[in-house]
Amino acid sequence: MKTWPFAGRRQELEHLVRLARDPTAQGVLVAGPAGVGKSRLAGKILEAFRPGRVTLLPITATKAASGIPNGALADLIPRDHPPHLVNTLRWAGEELLKQARGRTLVLAVDDAHLLDSHSAEVVASLVRARQARLVATLRTGEPAPDSMTGLWRDGHVRRLDVDPFSDADLVAVLAAALGGPPDDATARRLGEITEGNALFLQEVVTAARAAGSLHPIQGVWKLTGDPPLAPRLADLIHERIGALSPALKAVLEYTAFAEPVGARTLSALCSEEAVLEAEERGLIKVAVDRRREIARLGHPLYGEVARDHCPELRRRRRHADLVAAVEPMGLRRVEDLVRVTVWRLTAGLGAAPEPLLAACRLAWAAHDYPTAIRLGEAAVEASIDGGTALGTTETTTGDTAAAIQLATVLDYAQQPDRARAVLDAVPPPRDEPGRARLVQAVASNLAWGMDRLGDALDLLATTEKSLRDPALRLQLTTRRLSLTASAARPADALHLSDTLLTSGATPPPHRHPLTGPPALSPPFTVRPVEEDPGTSDPVPLKAIVTGTSGLPLLEDAPLPQAATLPEEAALPDAAASPGEATGQARGVRLGPVLRAQVLNSRALALCYSGRTREAAELVREALDEAQSWRDGIPALVSPLHSTWAMCGYFAGDLPLMDQAIASMRAELAGQRGWSRGEGSLALSRGHAATLRGELGAALLILHSPANHETAVTVGGCMGAYAAVQALRGDAPAARATLRAALDRNRATWTAFTRWVALTRVWIAAAAGELEHAAELALSAAAECREAGLSAFESVALHDAVRLGAPHSALPRLEELASVIDGSRVRLAARQARALAADDPNGLLDVAAGFDTLGMRLHAAEAAAQAASLLRHTKGEKAARAAATEAWSLAGACQGVDTPALRGLAAPNLTSRELQVAKLTAAGLSHREIAERLGIAIRTAMNHRNQAYWKLGVNSPAELAKALTRH
Repeated sequence: MKTWPFAGRRQELEHLVRLARDPTAQGVLVAGPAGVGKSRLAGKILEAFRPGRVTLLPITATKAASGIPNGALADLIPRDHPPHLVNTLRWAGEELLKQARGRTLVLAVDDAHLLDSHSAEVVASLVRARQARLVATLRTGEPAPDSMTGLWRDGHVRRLDVDPFSDADLVAVLAAALGGPPDDATARRLGEITEGNALFLQEVVTAARAAGSLHPIQGVWKLTGDPPLAPRLADLIHERIGALSPALKAVLEYTAFAEPVGARTLSALCSEEAVLEAEERGLIKVAVDRRREIARLGHPLYGEVARDHCPELRRRRRHADLVAAVEPMGLRRVEDLVRVTVWRLTAGLGAAPEPLLAACRLAWAAHDYPTAIRLGEAAVEASIDGGTALGTTETTTGDTAAAIQLATVLDYAQQPDRARAVLDAVPPPRDEPGRARLVQAVASNLAWGMDRLGDALDLLATTEKSLRDPALRLQLTTRRLSLTASAARPADALHLSDTLLTSGATPPPHRHPLTGPPALSPPFTVRPVEEDPGTSDPVPLKAIVTGTSGLPLLEDAPLPQAATLPEEAALPDAAASPGEATGQARGVRLGPVLRAQVLNSRALALCYSGRTREAAELVREALDEAQSWRDGIPALVSPLHSTWAMCGYFAGDLPLMDQAIASMRAELAGQRGWSRGEGSLALSRGHAATLRGELGAALLILHSPANHETAVTVGGCMGAYAAVQALRGDAPAARATLRAALDRNRATWTAFTRWVALTRVWIAAAAGELEHAAELALSAAAECREAGLSAFESVALHDAVRLGAPHSALPRLEELASVIDGSRVRLAARQARALAADDPNGLLDVAAGFDTLGMRLHAAEAAAQAASLLRHTKGEKAARAAATEAWSLAGACQGVDTPALRGLAAPNLTSRELQVAKLTAAGLSHREIAERLGIAIRTAMNHRNQAYWKLGVNSPAELAKALTRH
């Protein structure tokens, strides 16, 4: 196999080289688990020795030679020692010293734990006598010769234990090996699979590349699905775990199928002795969690091998054994029902519809979508089989509930076509609750999965009119509110949420025609639910909603030209009776699930309106109450966190964004197959990185969700990806990405259109069309103002200022600065005022303000605008200082290329001036710099002064500020 280039672990390597050269010791011992990369590190240490001063003797220990005296030294000493020789250890050492030829002898021992005792003592005696230096590797967890372990215990050599790759090192290694960076999700997944083990990582990556599941997209590597288990990797795992007895194999397989599993359960299935031996050999890890002993696999790949090599019949028997061991204990924990139900299905034991449906809901609540879908499909099938066995074809509440639950999960798993097929197959429920549930599921599928918001709202409205139960009408009103808020109509959403939160009222349903989105083909219609006077049976669902299908998008993803609702859409029907006009659901109040949805919708509307402080408070209120609603609508955590992060984005509050992102990460921990949640998190992280100017990081974060094969959230992430490409000056790539985003987006009625409008501004700017870019920004701002989207409006107006058009934006920005929350809009207004007044000092103050917020790209642009003004007003030195500030800030922005920064050039420092500048910034005196570089003190002073002049700074502190950002 091709050797990978060495990358990462720079600090570890530098530390090891220092230890190897430490004059108070005779070398270094690199210890760590198998495959962690000890040998590569040892090789790099040896390269640090000067070849002309040392003689390197490589010594490779093997298991085969470990029982042969001097077996590891066989290639370095004569085959036969002199006759009648008494001290063979001394003779072998002298033979090795002969090869030094007057230079320092360095013994390079790989796998020192496998040295035979004789060879180990020869090496140790030379090191103890200071006749040789040692660079050795040793596998932890394995017995090693006492003479070797004694070397580091007695201080003759230094020992450093090497850990698996850190996240940063793993990314560096992958980038070096692949010739390009992996995206954020790919690096994270490979880290999870291999746990940072260097050997496993190389094998997994090699197998994935060969299978085509790891491939580059636009120069960034992306892993699609799980990499295959290649035979070579399986052999390595088998070599690692060694030969297994039937009892140990059973422990490994039960753990692979059921982890985390109780250690006592394993002991009951196998034996206490087998479990203890498995832990001792590293096959499993046992941890204590609140008095429970929990067993997990020693490494994720052990489970891959165990599952792959387990025959089908034995697999079924293992799962049946797990059911028999756990089910009688009463399923005391919430997750037990899900696990046991899945085991029953795998074992072929079957399950009744009720526990299947309950398990499906629990898996959904845990964001385990593959399991939830499997259980939901089994619940639907069991319901059908149960009806057939009873000889009836009548629809039961259980039939409808199972189908609706499955469709809901499929929709949130971004499989809208499958969800639609399930809903189409549902016979019309005879009861109002079933009918209301079905209509809500269909409405969500129409809006998010088929890009048919108008149909969804019409269906909700007509059904509300036909329902007698006020509690059910309240449910449909809440769903209407959710769609209205997501449609970026904050005024309507705030009015409707006010009514619901203050009085429990149910505003009357109203038909919501849409204008703006492209016409669907073939034509579609939505007809109200009708009842046959003779049977009272509702018309089948397929007759209620007819038309074409599409794909959904992220609930609240940012978005091209928005479809709009008419202003009167949320008002009472003028023709309705007084009782209908009030729509009061007397005695009906919002339960926890409905209240959480109302809070979510209201928070989103407030955020779009620029009232980010109130919005964030509502989000936190809803999340504080999550235990009361999580099981009913678990996916709500995604839009709540998205809104929370957007509040920080519009306010310029990066710590607030970081809080939201950290909370969402915790919610997503352990999720499976929730691409909508992953896309939502990536979008928030990408926006935060963009605000910080970390454009390269933003691309890697957004790359995987922007290139997802099936996820309908892809449009939002692709749009954000295009925006970053534009900020890096790549107009053709950004234009192509945005075009693809528009093609793949399937929810054109949401705020996605606003983000697209902002992205078009920067694509035009990247193409050099500055006047057109400014016009686009002002046009987007005007449209947002008309729609009541003050937060988006403020960003669009600030974009115009950043592009050098402050006069048109200034009046409205000053108005918004007095009503919108956060420092961002106020700094934007100050920047417009200063630029319009040709005030460079004001612009520098704005730059400092943005820098304090962590928005370095915006800070760099304001400083660059100040530098441009200073060149014509206050002299060369002030202009150089401002330009240096802009250059310094832009250098932290990872490839930024916006119009304000395009003319910046790095200060023209010579290499020696840069050396002196860096040492001055580090706090060294002229004398110390002169001694460090071997130059005269006067020369050091001259270089420093030249650096000060070219950078426009006056002190070491200012120098440090200018240089440390790069």
